This record gives sequence, C-alpha cells and structure tokens, in this order.
Amino acid sequence: RILSVSFEHARKYHYIETNTARDTITKFGKANKTPAPYTVQQVSLLMTLATGTSWEIIIALGGLYGLRISEILGLRWRNVNLGDSSFGVVEQLPFKLSSSTTLLDQMAPVKSGERILPITAVMQPLFERQRQLQAQQRTLLKESGSPYFENDLVVSKSDGAPLIRENISAGFGQFLRHNNMPHIRFHDLRHSAATNIHELTGDFYTVSQILGHSLKGVGIQLNMQGGMESVTERYVSVRLDRKREVLTLYHNAVFGAKD
Repeated sequence: RILSVSFEHARKYHYIETNTARDTITKFGKANKTPAPYTVQQVSLLMTLATGTSWEIIIALGGLYGLRISEILGLRWRNVNLGDSSFGVVEQLPFKLSSSTTLLDQMAPVKSGERILPITAVMQPLFERQRQLQAQQRTLLKESGSPYFENDLVVSKSDGAPLIRENISAGFGQFLRHNNMPHIRFHDLRHSAATNIHELTGDFYTVSQILGHSLKGVGIQLNMQGGMESVTERYVSVRLDRKREVLTLYHNAVFGAKD
C-alpha cells in the first residue's frame, strides 16, 4: 500500500508511466472476490422478474443507467422532465438517514458530479407508470385519513417517505435468492451497466459521462489501464443525443434479449 501511494505520486508527476503496484492484492479472505457483472441476458431476465413489482424502477435505474443506490433514492420528480424525456442526477439521499425519517429537510450533493441523462423510449412508460402509481397511493391514503409525505421522490415508500439504503441492499439480495439469480451486490448493477454499454458500443467516454465518472475511474472499473488523464483532456462534454443513442442501444438489447 505504501509503494502504491508512492508510485501514484510519481505517476502524477510523470516520473513513471504507470503505477505497477495498483493491482497488487492487499486484502485476503472469503470476501476478496467481486461478483462478475451481469450480462445483457441476465439484466434482461432480472428486469422480467422485477416487472410489476416495487423493484422494477429501482433495478432499472441501477442496471440500465448505472445509478448508485443513494442517487436512485434521492431522485426527485422536479428533476425529471417527461416532456423532454430526460432527468437530472443532481442530488442524492443523505447518508446515515434514520429509518424513522418521513420528511427530508435537504438532499446531499451527488458524489461524482451532476449529469443529465435521457429517458429512452422503453423507459418512458416505466417512469409514467411510477408517477401514476404514486398518485394513486397519495389519493388512497388521503381519502383514508392517513398522512402522505410530500418529498417529491421518484422512488419512495407507499406513503411518500424515503426508503433506506441499507434496506434496499438487503432486500435486493433476498430478491435474487428467491428468484434463483446469481449473487451480486446492488452496486454491481452499476458495474453491469458500465460493462454492457461499453461492450455494445465501445464508446468509453460516453460510458464515463453516463456514470458520472472520470475516464480514469471507469477505466479502473472496466480493468483498463494507462493514459486516462491524457484521453480526458481531449474531450469537453458528451451531448445528450449521444447519451440517448448509447443508452437506447443498451436498453433495446436488454428488453429484446433472449434467454
């Protein structure tokens, strides 16, 4: 670890080309192997199993867009533009939120920069169904005299209160076991999205912009090495249209995949 830090400083100052200590294993034990990301076919099956359940939009945002749990649970309708078919990942659920929280005072900034993402044609109906479902839940609760907590969240409890990150992680594992799916962590849906989009399109830079990572960060995630900073300097931004093209290709592959 000391060598890795030292070599990383040397690499940044261009004394050496690469940090050869970066990939050295420093942790050992039963949990040292990260599960393999899901293939397009596995993501397709997962979406089929989640259809019509409360997991559908959560898994779609994680596995089709690569959003983190906190970004999914912190996505608000004010940042979703169904008319323009886009949404902004501009905030996330605060950390260490109490399970008894019903109303959110404020959100936390996103970890790796704000970004605008397209709502593809296959995802548009899912967003619309989610909004209709929440409207029905709001009406039923108010008619019964029960409170509905107006947090403006795209994903929430039936009474509008925020979901807890830890409960999503645990519940996702149970969902996979009940459906005999290979074990992955919820965060591995993000890795799956990155890997699948890159394999389908080869558009490394657009993948980084969709996930909100630097090229170096996505390169490490995809086990690619070398020269990421110099590549980053060649680009300024990726237009929403290109993100839509890339995500549409992936989403169509998922919804059209055969077992």
